Amino acid sequence: MSDRFQLNILTPEKEVFSGSTSSVTVTGAMGEFGVLPGHYPYITSVRPGALSFAAKGPAGEDEGHIYAVGHGFAQVSAEKVSIVVSSFENAENVDIDEARKLLEQADKAMLEADPSSSEYADAQVAQALATGRILAAERRSE
Repeated sequence: MSDRFQLNILTPEKEVFSGSTSSVTVTGAMGEFGVLPGHYPYITSVRPGALSFAAKGPAGEDEGHIYAVGHGFAQVSAEKVSIVVSSFENAENVDIDEARKLLEQADKAMLEADPSSSEYADAQVAQALATGRILAAERRSE
């Protein structure tokens, strides 16, 4: 069995990563999960949060990469993982103060909106995305 597998990450606009990795970690429906080579096949939803993986850098050594991702899904097999997400942002580019401000705005909008309204649903999405950006930025800082 190989110690690496193919990782493809896509957004609605484009493929943002395609390459070999030794591991990937992302937030799913039941919490954070990791995939290693030879993993059991399954499909799961992806929730906003941090996506991290190791990819070979210029010197040929694995380097860690951390991204903030939006909602999506992951298809896992023993030799390949495909992740499709609504948004993908390098955690190094996340302005954590701005993300916290957006989270406060989303929280306030949820308090003011009728829970059955589209405004409430929009605020829930904004809340999840802001939280995901904050988590990715904090993981980058660790």
